[in-house]
Amino acid sequence: MLVTVTISDGIVRQAQERGLPVVDFVEDLIDRGLKATVERPVMHSAIERIRALSSSTQGGARGGKG
Repeated sequence: MLVTVTISDGIVRQAQERGLPVVDFVEDLIDRGLKATVERPVMHSAIERIRALSSSTQGGARGGKG
């Protein structure tokens, strides 16, 4: 999968300070974020609730109710 993101100059600087390619640094940040979410069930549960609310809101809008 290919994803395009815009990153801040600060992220670029942090990658350079660590001597890493920016892509590798960003991939590591994403991996750490995902691991933190999985390791924290409260966060995972909150994300699932947000997804459910988002799905029901989108479904309502398609049905002419939103």
